[in-house]
Amino acid sequence: MENLTMFLLATLSALAIDSGSAEPEKLEDLLAGTFTNEEHAYFEADAGRTPPPWMSFRISSAEDGMKLQSIDAYGKEKAAPQPITVAHGKDRDILSVGDCERFFERGEKGWKLAAVQNRKLCRQDYQISRVTHNGITLRLANGEETLLKRARPVQCWAAVKKVAPKADGSADWLFAQKLDLHDQGGRVLVGGGDTGTDPLILRMRAVYWPKPSTNRPSMVLYVHKPENPDKAVSYSWADIDASRVGMNLRWMQASCTIVGAERSSEVTPDNFRG
Repeated sequence: MENLTMFLLATLSALAIDSGSAEPEKLEDLLAGTFTNEEHAYFEADAGRTPPPWMSFRISSAEDGMKLQSIDAYGKEKAAPQPITVAHGKDRDILSVGDCERFFERGEKGWKLAAVQNRKLCRQDYQISRVTHNGITLRLANGEETLLKRARPVQCWAAVKKVAPKADGSADWLFAQKLDLHDQGGRVLVGGGDTGTDPLILRMRAVYWPKPSTNRPSMVLYVHKPENPDKAVSYSWADIDASRVGMNLRWMQASCTIVGAERSSEVTPDNFRG
């Protein structure tokens, strides 16, 4: 638990987002989004400790209510969605996930679990114990906690050299646009199949190093091969506030933009030059 506390304090200090007025007023506003514990799991393993299980959720609103969807790093659904409801009370809100109801109280740093109404119905693999602008903290069945940070959507383009050259002997390229992932370990597959290229995976992380590290926070773009998805072939990085991160390995190129950040001129198949 001490390790998680240190990790949370380092993250919140780096982001400086727990300052009251930045928080939306309603609990359901903070719940909407995509969340993963990519950073917590990575840094626990990096420190030689047993990491929590990797987890990722997408919480969305629709006409039939809010839903919590367990997803993989590519955004694909892993299990049936669970319904979520929020009932507003005088002093507390009631958050229901499936059949489990939990009372939440609002503080200066977001919403915190106050009580569980029916513990038998809440005997699940995890319970939501805190919700802030930064993310969602889960209390696992073994009593430990893990932070799922809120992800920002990212859109990339990539160019991959094909295995066979053109008829004139020059290099031929596959150009892929509007590749969607996110900055909390989100991944997207490029090429493979009948594209004429070997497949590759792009992955994105917003990295805040836990104290006492003096490394600066960075936006990091990785390229992986599917046969070894846990080891990057290469990576590049930029300042944490950068709107784009690019990479050029000669056999592949990519550029990723944080959605909502200011864009410069787009690259298209017509103006791309390998």
